[in-house]
Amino acid sequence: MELFLLVAVIPITWLSYNAYCLYQNLQQARSLGLPTICVFCSPDNHLWIALQTGLSSLLRYVPLDYFKFTFYCHLGWEFRDRFKTHERLGDAWVLVTPNKNWIYLGQAEAAVEIYSRNRDFAEGADWQRQRKLTATPFNEQKSKFVWSESLRQANDMLRAWASYGPSGSTDTAEDVRTLAINVLAYAGFQKSYSFQSQQRKAKLQQEATLSSYRDALALILQNVLVIIVLPARFFSIPFLPKKWTLIGSAMSAFKQYMLDEVADEKRLISEGKPGSGTLVSNLVRASEQQKQENGKQGSDSKALKPLTIDEILGNIFVFNFAGHDTTAISLSYALLLLVAHPEVQDWVSEELNHYNPPSSSDSIATLPYESTFPHLKRCLAVLFETLRLFNPIPGIPKHTSSHPQPLRLSPSVTLAIPANTLVVPNLQSLHTHPRYWGPDSLVWRPQRWISSSSSSRNPSSLEAEQLLTPQKGTFIPWSEGLQNCPGRKFAQVEFVAVMAALFGRHRAEVVPAYLGESAEEARKRVRAVVADSELRLLLGMKDPAAVRVRWVERKEGS
Repeated sequence: MELFLLVAVIPITWLSYNAYCLYQNLQQARSLGLPTICVFCSPDNHLWIALQTGLSSLLRYVPLDYFKFTFYCHLGWEFRDRFKTHERLGDAWVLVTPNKNWIYLGQAEAAVEIYSRNRDFAEGADWQRQRKLTATPFNEQKSKFVWSESLRQANDMLRAWASYGPSGSTDTAEDVRTLAINVLAYAGFQKSYSFQSQQRKAKLQQEATLSSYRDALALILQNVLVIIVLPARFFSIPFLPKKWTLIGSAMSAFKQYMLDEVADEKRLISEGKPGSGTLVSNLVRASEQQKQENGKQGSDSKALKPLTIDEILGNIFVFNFAGHDTTAISLSYALLLLVAHPEVQDWVSEELNHYNPPSSSDSIATLPYESTFPHLKRCLAVLFETLRLFNPIPGIPKHTSSHPQPLRLSPSVTLAIPANTLVVPNLQSLHTHPRYWGPDSLVWRPQRWISSSSSSRNPSSLEAEQLLTPQKGTFIPWSEGLQNCPGRKFAQVEFVAVMAALFGRHRAEVVPAYLGESAEEARKRVRAVVADSELRLLLGMKDPAAVRVRWVERKEGS
């Protein structure tokens, strides 16, 4: 009986403590004068995230979305909600959790103010230090490497897809992941790999190996969620299944690859030789340069501390994860959306053929970056529209740290946001609210991003086309202001190069799922697959392999 009482006391005490914290946070939220929604668990609780992800196949049958109390702690609720809660509650409201309060903002002006006040709404001085020291790896010179390697990989991928003939392939998402990691390996680490389709890998019956940087990184990225949730020492426990021990081996191998790169770069610096030009090289040299500047300044307390080895390794992992997964996911969404919208394929192909006509002797694989990328505005429009509706990152929370902060919502309303409060510019609402994007805000329509220059002699020509500059704060896929993503140009160049290689001379078609399925029914099915998305660590389609795609060479003039 005593044991039973002891076991019962633990969950009761935990529930009571959480209820007390929830009540305290609710009182604080009410003092703001904003609408509130209470949930039993914070959306960023690691155990809750792991539970939802691990049991996703079962939880999809649980009607979490039907109850307000559970909907807002359901992982990825922002994607399903879009702008509806802001339409119902207003531009600002508070999500109250036992841990802390989250203020969601659906107003563009407020989002701009938050991103511009990086000292008030930021991750702290240490984050700002690392951000400054890690900005150098992403320069215009790197864009040329990204462009050429993306073209090469995409052309190889296209040849593989075209070789499957009328039966097509269901491996679009997996093959795009391979392309993205190969581009990252080359542009970031000068390691060149040939493209190999998923079907080719299966035929060769290749098992996961750790013989290279790419193999180790690929295995880590496939299992990044469990790596984040579980401590590193877990994967070294004896008698674990082979899959788990292989993850641990990949983590150790990847760290050793990076440590070797760091050691090599430091050796080159000591010998007075130029750097290798890799991502590691740039980080190490930026840190060493800061160390030298600090030596000249003496004991200045305001001087930036150089990056430590752990910080260099941590930033390398973040760049790999962000640079690979977000790009691969965006490409997967864009390709299937283009399959579902052949008229947009024709629109993109028109631009590509205008700047590189079929009669030209220049191969798409050799198109120069400087004279090609700036012209391909329609290709960028496809990326922007895809990110507007299917951004892999659900949002970028900010916080007030240990100091309260004022935030102006209107000329007559200023919020006094308490300390230790998360402030979330609601990306999903800002990207889709009809107030900013019109009545068709939930429709994927890349053409909305293109306008014609009124000063052009021929406004209808492609040379006169301009990319739309949306109202500030309404399109923030790479964050905004001084805290924007340093890999933004990297992602744009890679995406446009892939579009140029795939759609310049070919078109993608959905293969009917059954005899008698019409083209429109098949495209509707593709749109349903795209819409059936979920958030794990990033947003992604649940089953992109449900769509079989074939690639057909375009006839001249079509």
